[in-house]
Amino acid sequence: MAVTLILLPPPAAAQDGACDIEEIQRMFGMTPRPLSKLRKSLHTCEATGATDYRVSLFLGVLAREDGEQDTAIAHLRRAVQMAPAETNPALELGVTLEAAHPDEARAIYTNLLAREPALRPARLGLARVARRQNHLHEAETLYRQLLEQDPADIDARNGLSWLALARHRPRRAQQGFEEVLRTEPGNAEARAGLAMIGDVHHYTLEMGGIIASTPETSSHGVQLHGTAALGAFDTLELGWSHASADIATVSANGLTIFPRDDVTLGYQRLVPLGYAISVVYDYRGHGALPTEHWIDGSVTIYLTDRVRWSGGYRKSFGDALYDGRLLRTGLGVDVAPRWQLTATLYNSQQAAFEDYRSLWSGALDITYAGPHELVLSAGVGVSPAIDNRDLHLSALVAISGHVALRLAASHNSYSSAQSLRAGLRMAW
Repeated sequence: MAVTLILLPPPAAAQDGACDIEEIQRMFGMTPRPLSKLRKSLHTCEATGATDYRVSLFLGVLAREDGEQDTAIAHLRRAVQMAPAETNPALELGVTLEAAHPDEARAIYTNLLAREPALRPARLGLARVARRQNHLHEAETLYRQLLEQDPADIDARNGLSWLALARHRPRRAQQGFEEVLRTEPGNAEARAGLAMIGDVHHYTLEMGGIIASTPETSSHGVQLHGTAALGAFDTLELGWSHASADIATVSANGLTIFPRDDVTLGYQRLVPLGYAISVVYDYRGHGALPTEHWIDGSVTIYLTDRVRWSGGYRKSFGDALYDGRLLRTGLGVDVAPRWQLTATLYNSQQAAFEDYRSLWSGALDITYAGPHELVLSAGVGVSPAIDNRDLHLSALVAISGHVALRLAASHNSYSSAQSLRAGLRMAW
């Protein structure tokens, strides 16, 4: 992120003893900065008890550039306290707070704009915070206000392109970033945005086949599944599959009969680092058995950027044979960059399973989200009451920028059932 620092004329009594703040300010503005000499001079100012706010300001900016966020925030808070009427300390504190403390950054930018309504860095900062907090309409309004003042504003044009990307409009985003690069060929933000275009899609379509078997029978079939983004956060999904025979099995989710004909219709709302909700209806047609219906709802809440809780409820109905419900709750943790660990607890009660016997199960899954949309996942489910082990693996491997190979396999010990799925996912 570009530094917003604007060097102002020095205040009266700028120097304190051996602290030459004017020379420090001159060095700070150099490219490249003489960092060793600059740090030594600033530490001298600290040691001599200098009272010029710029000492804390410069120390805070350097600490932020070194990745020492807490230290940077402490220095910049001190600079703001020492010079509450100055603009620069507040701007730099706002920039530093955006990632971890967006509400506080928002308050700083709002106060600055109340004092100086035309202050461009504060308006840009407020737009960045609005994007981070998923207030996309607010961010768009702020960027358009900046473009009204200056139609060539590069930062505002980049900002609108990022908003188009967030709304799953990759073509519009690409046009925006390319327009920026025609004006400023070396713009790093526009280049970064273009590099992400291939990871954002408006539609997806998966098609493939499935083979499933138990010691008593086997089945094979075809599957289709599509999604359409309705905006930045909302997605509609539609799925269909047909198989040659019904197969009954038990997994961590409880008793399941793979249907001959299956149609799903679902809606999902996902607010990044906030929450996710979904509702899915599932029509399940069987050969010699009555039709089955599922209604499934789930919610996920991000407790922190790395930890999320999820819960869900599924109701089965359509015939007394299917009457039942499934409860689930789980915790997901990003244990390392690209690695996620999820633990889930299930409780099911079904008419077909020992007259509504309560069945407890647990599952542990680990997922690796690699580069180029590579996703690998492996997990195990355990149902102690019936001595069942449910093993499952899946992979998504990109073949090109718009096509990926989907593979999945599962096995459970209770019914010795196995399944293998393979297909292609297309995105555009």
